[in-house]
Amino acid sequence: MVALVVVVLLLAMAAAVFVATQRGTGSGAAIPNPKPFSDLVFEVTLTGGFPNMVKLHAAHGPVFWWRLLGRRMLMVGSYEAAKQLLMGEGTLVRADYPPSVKQMLGPWGMVNIHGKSYTRIKRLAQAGFTPKAIRGYLPRIQAIAEEGVQRWAAEGDILAYPEMKWYTFRVAVELFLGVGTGWTGPQDFPAVSATFATWLEGLFSFPVAIPGTAFARGLKARDELMRRIHASLELLEQRRAAKGSSDDAARGDAAAGGPAPASNGAEQPILMELLMASRDERGEGLTRDQLADTVLTLLFAGHDTSSTTLVRIFQHLHAHPEAVTRLRQEQAEVVVKHGTAITEAALADMQYADGALREAMRVTPIIAGFPRIALKDFELCGYTIPAGTRLQCSLQHTLHTDSRWQAEDDPLAFKPERWLGQRDGAWIPFGGGPRLCLGWLMAMVEMKVLLAAIFRGHVLTLQEPNEPWMLFPLARPKHGMPARITEAEAAA
Repeated sequence: MVALVVVVLLLAMAAAVFVATQRGTGSGAAIPNPKPFSDLVFEVTLTGGFPNMVKLHAAHGPVFWWRLLGRRMLMVGSYEAAKQLLMGEGTLVRADYPPSVKQMLGPWGMVNIHGKSYTRIKRLAQAGFTPKAIRGYLPRIQAIAEEGVQRWAAEGDILAYPEMKWYTFRVAVELFLGVGTGWTGPQDFPAVSATFATWLEGLFSFPVAIPGTAFARGLKARDELMRRIHASLELLEQRRAAKGSSDDAARGDAAAGGPAPASNGAEQPILMELLMASRDERGEGLTRDQLADTVLTLLFAGHDTSSTTLVRIFQHLHAHPEAVTRLRQEQAEVVVKHGTAITEAALADMQYADGALREAMRVTPIIAGFPRIALKDFELCGYTIPAGTRLQCSLQHTLHTDSRWQAEDDPLAFKPERWLGQRDGAWIPFGGGPRLCLGWLMAMVEMKVLLAAIFRGHVLTLQEPNEPWMLFPLARPKHGMPARITEAEAAA
C-alpha cells in the first residue's frame, strides 16, 4: 500500500512538472501538446509525407510541442515569430542542429559555431560570394550548364534528379576547389560524388556509429572528403609559395631593367583561394581546419537545395506551359540584347526566370524549417519561452500564409508573374538575419543559368510529372523524375 502511494505521488509530481513545462508564463495558458508520444521524423518516415504545418498550426496555434529525432521541440508557425527568431540570433536564440549534423560538418562548420567566431568566419567566407566573385564564376557556370544540356539531349531519356545533383555539385566542386585538383578528373568526380552521397546520408541520421549504419558510413565518408580537401589546400599553398617566389624574382628583374612580371588578372580565383587570402581586421585568416570545415559546409549548402529546387520548378513548368512560353520569350529577348554569353547584365534581365524560381520555392519549399535553442527567457507568441527550449520554426507555414496572396481563390497557385516588381516580404526560403544563407545569390544565379541553357533551344518533358516524393531526410522524387530533353526544332 505504501509503495502504491509513493508511485502515485511520483506520478503526480511528474505530471505537475510536465504541465508546468507546457505552460507559458506570459499568458498562463498551456502550450498545446497534441502529439505527446509521436516523433516528427517517425511520422515522415512511416507516411512518406511531411505534415501540413499550416493546418497543424491552424488547429493548435502558433506554437505547440512535438519531438524531432527524439528531442522535444517547440514548433513555431508565424511570420512575425520567424522574423523574431531570425533577427534574435545570438541574443535570444542560436542555431541548434541535430548531433549527426554537428559531427558530419565538423567543429568549424558554420552551423556549429556561434557568436563572434561565427561572425568572423562568415565575414571571411563572404569573399567567395561577393557580386564581383560571382561575376567571375559566370563563364564556368554557363559552360557546365551547356555541357550538361548537350549531354542530356544526346542521351534522350534521363533521370532529372540525379542529373540536377550532378550539375549543382559539379558547379560547386569546380568553383570551390578547381579543375584538375583530384576532384574533377574522369575517375575522380564519380568517386567524389559517390563519397559525398554517402556522407549526405549520414548527415541527418541517428548518431549511432555502429558499423553498417548510415551514420558510421557517413563518418568514414567525411574522413575521405577531408583528406581530399586538405590535399587541395596543400596543393594551393605550394602553388602560392611558388608563385610568390617567381613574382619576387620577376620584380627583381624589373628593378634591374628586365621584363616586368606578367599580369594574371583575367584568371578568376577559385573560392578556396579567395578564402585562403581573406583576412580580418587584425590581418589574420582562417586556419587549415577552419578552411576545411567551411569548404565542406559550403559544398553541402551550395548544391543540394538548388538541385532539388530545379526539379521542383520542372514539375511546375510541366504543368504550366504558358510559363515555359514566357521563359522562352524572355531568353530570346536576352540573347538579342546581350548576346549568348550570360553576364551580370543578362541575368538582371531574366526577371521572369527569377520569378519562376521564387515561386517554386514559395509553393514547394525545400527547407521545411530551421532549428534554434533559447539562450534566455523571452516572449514569443504570447508565451514566455524558457532558456534552453528547443524550437523548430516552420518556413512552410511562413511561405504558404504570406498575407499578400491570401485573398486569392488559390493562394498556392504557381504564378511567377506575381514576383515581377514585388518585394520579398515573407519570402524567406534562405532564412534571414545574421544566418542568412551565405551563398543565396550564387544559388539563384546557377539556377537561372541552367534555365537559360535549357529553354534557349531545348524542350524538357517529364515522363512521370506526378510521381511521389520522399521528404526525409532530404526532399527527393521517389523515382528520380524521369525526363527527356530534346532540341526545340526536333521536338516541334
